[in-house]
Amino acid sequence: MRLPAPLQAAWSGWRRNRGSTAFALRVVIATRLIVWVASIVVVVHFGENVSAWLDLDPAGLTAPFHSVALDKLLAPGARWDSVWYLSIAQHGYATPASANFFPLYPLLISIGARVSGSTLVSGIAISVVSMLAGMTLLYRLARLDLDEHAARLTVVLLALFPTSLFFSAVYTTSLFLMLSVAAIYAARRERWALAGLCGGLTAATRPNGILLFLPLAMLYLYGPRMAPPMSSTGAWWRPRFPVTWSISWLALVPAGLTAYLGYLAVAHGAPLAPYRAASVDWGHVFAGPFGAVVRTLVDVPDDLRGLVSGNARAVGPGDPLSWNVRDLIDLGFLAFAVAGLLAAWRRLPMAYVAYAFVSLAQALSFPPHHEPMIGFSRYLLPIFPLFMGVAARLSGRRALTSVVLGLSAVLLAVFSGLWAYWALVP
Repeated sequence: MRLPAPLQAAWSGWRRNRGSTAFALRVVIATRLIVWVASIVVVVHFGENVSAWLDLDPAGLTAPFHSVALDKLLAPGARWDSVWYLSIAQHGYATPASANFFPLYPLLISIGARVSGSTLVSGIAISVVSMLAGMTLLYRLARLDLDEHAARLTVVLLALFPTSLFFSAVYTTSLFLMLSVAAIYAARRERWALAGLCGGLTAATRPNGILLFLPLAMLYLYGPRMAPPMSSTGAWWRPRFPVTWSISWLALVPAGLTAYLGYLAVAHGAPLAPYRAASVDWGHVFAGPFGAVVRTLVDVPDDLRGLVSGNARAVGPGDPLSWNVRDLIDLGFLAFAVAGLLAAWRRLPMAYVAYAFVSLAQALSFPPHHEPMIGFSRYLLPIFPLFMGVAARLSGRRALTSVVLGLSAVLLAVFSGLWAYWALVP
């Protein structure tokens, strides 16, 4: 019996792409084993930073079970900001500071908890499934511009990145990656309704999701797209593709942000609560474009003097890393970002480069006082053009690739151990 045309197309597409899913699944399993084994080894042999745990999670949301073994088994999935997502999933936006955390992810956790019976299990499951889907889509997207080896290396580099532990944690990282890559991939295939929908959901996931409007608009106007561009001899800035009614689907991107702000206006009378929370409660104040980089570089001499003199600034009781060390580590991740951006400039569509640039600018322009580039290594994860650029640069250089992947795997294990201990991950 012959299947209907839509089902036949879906079946053919699945068979054609199942290899990418199987590859992504192997990568996810292998890298999550590193995260889980390193985390559990640290928790079992070194314990946990009880001071940080009690301060950050007094309600015990990250250890909700009456089983020490089960709580330790799930320890790699929830620390630090995980508490906020779990709290919002259970109680909604109960405090002004919680408005900083956008609603889609905690909403999904709440829905999933009705099936699993646990917000913690639901959050980890959503993150892992989103990681698998995101890595699969990233491979397919990379194959549009890179060869097979570079596309696979893109996925491995990202999944093995030192802070990729957040992909399987109760954080928005995996969901944000999946939705943003899906939006770009749909745009490349000229499925503008799907691109706009994914973009809107991305904007409802994290504050910087609205930035996705830029690459989607650039792909719509300038490509590359499946259809050939119209012939034009005009100025470089003139659109290479005709503008039709389909461009209206891109309005769904800001609609995702507008929906959240509208909810806050109706429910709490505070439509700008996320931005107030970011500055007042979390200390992220605009310091000019890339102001965090400037402040970090200015702090380097004091950081070095503090380390040499033994007067480093402590993060908190029991935390093994000082603010001084973290500043220097941040500069290492900045070097990776710059290298990835330069490589992307030479090898990828300009829409990707623009997206990477504005994403970096947003992440590096609102520095808090204690660590100007705090969270930067985590913010890098969804900026997929950086990893595509580095993969293209490394492709064919086996020795260098082995060194990079080996170092990344070691750092992923170390950072996972710090995370499970309740230390602040660089």
